[in-house]
Order: sequence, then C-alpha cells, then structure tokens
Amino acid sequence: MPLYPRFLLLAVFCLLGMGAQADANVAGPPLGDSPVRVEIGFLLSNINAIYEEDETFDFEGILSMHWKDSRLAFDPAATGYDELYYQGDFQFNEVFSGWWPQIILANEAGRFDREGVMLRITPDGSVYYTEEIDAIAKSYLELARYPFDRQQLVAIFEVLGMNSSQVSMQADATTSGIWMDEHHEVRVPQWRQPALSTSIVEYTPIYFDGSDVHLEAFRVQIDIERDYWYTLRLVALPVMIFVMMSWSVFWMERSSLGDRMDISFIGILTVVAYQIMSSESLPKISYITVLMSFMIISFLMMCASIVINLRVAALDNTSRQMQGDRVDKLCRVLFPATYVLLNLLVGSYVYIMG
Repeated sequence: MPLYPRFLLLAVFCLLGMGAQADANVAGPPLGDSPVRVEIGFLLSNINAIYEEDETFDFEGILSMHWKDSRLAFDPAATGYDELYYQGDFQFNEVFSGWWPQIILANEAGRFDREGVMLRITPDGSVYYTEEIDAIAKSYLELARYPFDRQQLVAIFEVLGMNSSQVSMQADATTSGIWMDEHHEVRVPQWRQPALSTSIVEYTPIYFDGSDVHLEAFRVQIDIERDYWYTLRLVALPVMIFVMMSWSVFWMERSSLGDRMDISFIGILTVVAYQIMSSESLPKISYITVLMSFMIISFLMMCASIVINLRVAALDNTSRQMQGDRVDKLCRVLFPATYVLLNLLVGSYVYIMG
C-alpha cells in the first residue's frame, strides 16, 4: 500500500480513538473528592386533573438543573461563540456527548413524557439543563375530611443509577414555583389555589447492592385545598332537602299509611342514589369520610321515619289515636334536632380524627 493512503488511514484511526477516548472521559459524572452537586428546581405550569378514584394527578411543568463539568469548558476566543446550546431531542440525544443526570419520576403512574429539552453550556463548564415534562404521578390522598380536605400532591424525582456519593442534589428556589402572572394561572376545577414547596429527601433504594448505599431525591409538594361548595351544592344540599321533605309524613293523615310509607321509601332510594353517585369519584377506602357520615345519618333518619310510620299505624289500629298524635308531634321536633345534632357531632369527630 502506498505511504500516503497508509498514513491517512492511520490518522483516521487516531482521530476515532481520540474521539472515543473523549466520549469516554465525559460519559460518567465528573470525578472529584466530593459528589457532583446538581441544583434542581421545578416550575409548575398546570395541573390537568386530580383523580381521586386512582389517587393520581396529571401535571405539567419545567424541570431545571444546573451542575458544573470542567471537562466541557471551552475558550470563546478559540471557538467563536460565548455559549454552547443543544436544543431539541435530536441535538441533545445525537450531538451532545457529555454526561447529564438522567431524571426519572419515582412515583410515576403511567406517563412521564418530555415535551421539550434544552441544554446550555458556558465557557467555564457550567451546564444548565431545562426540560418541559407532562406526567401522571401517584400520590396517596387523605380523604377522611372530604369534602373539607386538603391534599399534598407529591412528585419525587431522582437520578437514575446514581447514589448520594456520586450525585448530591440541592433544591433551587430560584427555578421553583408556580407559573402565575397576567397571562397564565394554575387552576384546577373544584380546587382552590395551590402552593408549591420543594425539598431533598434521602433514602435507601432496593435496586442498589448494599444497605449502606443512599440516594437523594428531589421532592415537589403541591398543597391544595378542595372547594367544598361544589360537593355541598351537588350532593349535600339536595340530600338534606329530601330528608327534610320526608318529615312531612308527621303532618299527614294517618289513615293513608301507604302514602306515608311511599314518601319514606322514595327518600331512602334517593339518598342511596346520591351515595352511589358520590362514592364513584372516590377510591375504595375503608375509613369514613365527613360526607359519608352525613349520607349514613341521612339514610338512618329515613329508615327511622318508616319505623315511626309503622308505630303510629299500630297505635291507630288499636284505637289509641291520641298516643299516635303525640308520637307525630314529638317527631316533628325530635327528628330535625336529632338530625342536626348527629351531623354536628359525628361530622366534627370524623373531621378532627382525620
């Protein structure tokens, strides 16, 4: 083989080897006496939905990270540009060959999509990573006080495969918050204005060998309070009206026992229908909520009116109409007072214990 082609082939192999070596040098996190410090923040842009029945929430936002990798430093005078940008999936996945902390959503519940990504590198090797995400996260809800409940929606982000001795995370308050201005507002139907807080948590993951290995995760907590007027207007108020209307049997002529029983049974079926409707939007929980206690008390009061109807009919059949009159007059006061008192006592107890 002639000398020139042989020399050219050798140069190509050397360049490929140098490129491979350069890629290998930046493939892992920067080496040093201390772990790489990654400043991380999250800007909430939207909460699409909160699914009580699945105990999940659908959210969107911008995840930002900043770390320093001296291996990526460059001289602006030599390169001709002050900052280096990688925008979009193609440039980031195909062109950029450096190391970055790969973030996963630890409590993902079906979807974690990256809508856009941008990476910016400054001459001193500082790396600024920004991506827009759209995800569904699992977050267990405390519904004992429903519909007067307040929830903590939690999203936990962690660096895949890196423990705390390799990567140290720090919450960045300057890039965290909720997008609220004159052009945009984060609003969720049936819920009031949310508040966001961030923190770093440390735990021992099961996929690392050894119990002494710890991992740091970025915890985003969204505190949000339910607007209870929607549920009260849709469920509680109609049920209360039906219960109060069922007390009209205590003013009816007792000669028509069938009419009195029809009103009571219609009220029971109505309460059951509303109870089924309200329970469909909640998970299959074993504990009692405030609304559930209200529905149970309403159901029991309806059932009690049937017992009274039968008792009054029995008194009439034994020619004790005066005693039947006294029972009806007593129930006109006793039923409303008992209904209000039971709801206040039981509802307050469930709310406090919840």
